[in-house]
Amino acid sequence: MSASTEYKNRIRKDALAPNPQLWAELENGEKLTAILNEFYSLAFADPRLGPFFRDVTKQRVIEKQYNFLYEILTGEPVYFGERPRNAHHYMVISHELFEYREQLLADVARRHGLSERGVLSLRTVNEVFRKQIVKDKPFPKKLGGVAFPLEGYETLTLSVGSVCDDCFCELAEGQRATYHVRTGKTYCDACASKYTATTAVDSSIHPATEDDADCTDS
Repeated sequence: MSASTEYKNRIRKDALAPNPQLWAELENGEKLTAILNEFYSLAFADPRLGPFFRDVTKQRVIEKQYNFLYEILTGEPVYFGERPRNAHHYMVISHELFEYREQLLADVARRHGLSERGVLSLRTVNEVFRKQIVKDKPFPKKLGGVAFPLEGYETLTLSVGSVCDDCFCELAEGQRATYHVRTGKTYCDACASKYTATTAVDSSIHPATEDDADCTDS
């Protein structure tokens, strides 16, 4: 069994265990889509949150967050993005800003009819990742226990599937990909040439381990 299959089959517990009651209240994803659409519309326009989304499209962020929550709440293996630590490694986010973001999301969820119990359940999921996201300075991304610099491009062989952040094509497990070491944006070979003057050099980086790939590591 591959590492990607193993981590997808891991039994998640406590706040990250499947929550069919919350998923049902979210109308099997329909209400979640509406909540995320409004929330990210506000976040992209917010003077404090907007700068974090400068290099991404709103639709792309919504899709990633939807799949992330879909997998946690249902247990279905649908999320192939980075775990929160690596996805936010270059973002300087204080506890106060984390709370600000959570309050904005809670207000939107209430407007869409989510119960206080549902709001709390959603908040509890996000709270698991606070220690991976809050920091006073950027820290390097880690893959397979290897720390990477904050600028430049590298190539690696994917140990789990992903998606190109330019053309949105599927990147399969075992496929080579190029990524920016600070932002974590990942590109297929065809798109990588748009961002690098020459082909990025593979620095004999070890493939990501199960723990590095797990989107729900805490």
